[in-house]
Amino acid sequence: MRQYTLGLAALAIVALAASRAVGAEPAPPRPVSAVIDALSHVEAVEMLSAILRGEPIGAGTAWFHPAQTVYDWKWLSAQMDADHDGAVTPEEFKGPRELFDRLDRDRDGRLTAADFDWSDASPYWRQMTTARQLLRRGDADGDGALTAEEWQALFQKTAKGKDKLTADDLRLLLFPAQPKSSGPPSGMPSQAVLLRGFLSNEIGSVCEGPAVGRRAPDFTLRTPDGEELSLHKYRGDRPLVLVFGSFT
Repeated sequence: MRQYTLGLAALAIVALAASRAVGAEPAPPRPVSAVIDALSHVEAVEMLSAILRGEPIGAGTAWFHPAQTVYDWKWLSAQMDADHDGAVTPEEFKGPRELFDRLDRDRDGRLTAADFDWSDASPYWRQMTTARQLLRRGDADGDGALTAEEWQALFQKTAKGKDKLTADDLRLLLFPAQPKSSGPPSGMPSQAVLLRGFLSNEIGSVCEGPAVGRRAPDFTLRTPDGEELSLHKYRGDRPLVLVFGSFT
């Protein structure tokens, strides 16, 4: 099975590399290391590598990387950082204060590159991950918020009869011991299933979409009631949001 899997993987990588080169102008030969490095940054190759390594498929993996936007920190600072000190103050911000407060994620009273860092390595994301873990431990009704009663119940459950919590108690609350298991997490498909889904475009497409700032390709889709909607009919009239997702 392993040889079969690796063989398919190799074929997929070669086919992908060839498809990306079709129609391109001839280029001077590049060192093998440069070609390998370029391929390693192709989203489909990243996804295939994650599957073969047995990594969890989710946020931060291949085409599940953080979203990209034209209106990032580089754009904002160029527009509003008047004194070029790497921060935008409320006085420099050209918008309502309510929007400034929403963008100021660390609540330090100024906008910096850290406020616009949505990667898994950002301090904000790490802090939010820990906060969500704590919330899940005590959110008995699953409404995404902790009431005073739920907070007190969480304390009693963690304290186990004590009247105070230590740092180690909080550590075990946030990071409880996990039972040893083999294979993919419960409910997750096997490596073979993921590989078949990858090769059949069931868990994503090997064809990367347009980069930020590029024109989206035209398409026509039929609604359940038979109406045909084409992207070109909406270009230039007003802002348009396209949302693609799987709801199976």
